[in-house]
Amino acid sequence: MTTYICLPGAWMGAWSWTFILQRLRAAGHAARALPFRGVGERAAELSPACDNDLFLADTIAAIEAEDLRDIVLVGHSFGSLIATLVTDRIPERIGHLVIIDGGIAQDGQSIFGRIPPEIVAKRKKLIKLVNDTEVLPFAPAGSLIIDDPELAAWTHRQLTPHPVACYTKPIRLHHPAGNGRPMTYIACTNPRYPVSAGMHEKVQTMTHVRYRPIEAGHNCIISAPDLVANELLEVPR
Repeated sequence: MTTYICLPGAWMGAWSWTFILQRLRAAGHAARALPFRGVGERAAELSPACDNDLFLADTIAAIEAEDLRDIVLVGHSFGSLIATLVTDRIPERIGHLVIIDGGIAQDGQSIFGRIPPEIVAKRKKLIKLVNDTEVLPFAPAGSLIIDDPELAAWTHRQLTPHPVACYTKPIRLHHPAGNGRPMTYIACTNPRYPVSAGMHEKVQTMTHVRYRPIEAGHNCIISAPDLVANELLEVPR
């Protein structure tokens, strides 16, 4: 039995992994998703303290509290950043790091420092203040890259604002991304998400990363759970 710990993308919570967790558990594995403080199921906890460092500390605390080891740590989109930071700090507990259509983190770089500048400029214009915290509001349902209108609406109803500090604060990596642990990158190629598209080519030049393209959109954990679950079940152990 493998233990999967799944981290959500921006504006999302543990709920976004519902369909994946069902499939992993049905295959006989232990699987759970962790929401970030101030987002998703924990939206009521939003405060100026919510940033990548807090998300990192909370995630490590959850893993250590249950003494989890040899886990498959999976991050979708924004969640892949936190998964990478966790692997940087506690590699001895990580059996495999999986990034789903996210970025490969670099020391000293923020998310806004990595993604295309035109996208950064658009997002900065949307910043709002909630609970004395600068946040990015979530996008309209039509931009979720989920073809099924009902599924897109279900997803949209559960989105919550995301702390801007997660995008602007440079991260600190003490080791190269992955910290020597086995890595898989699942790339969503149909259609390609503008924020992640450039990363697909870069990942394919990284010989230590197992590259797995799938025919799905960026929010594949919701729109294409069979494809994603199959990839996770095939992660080398």
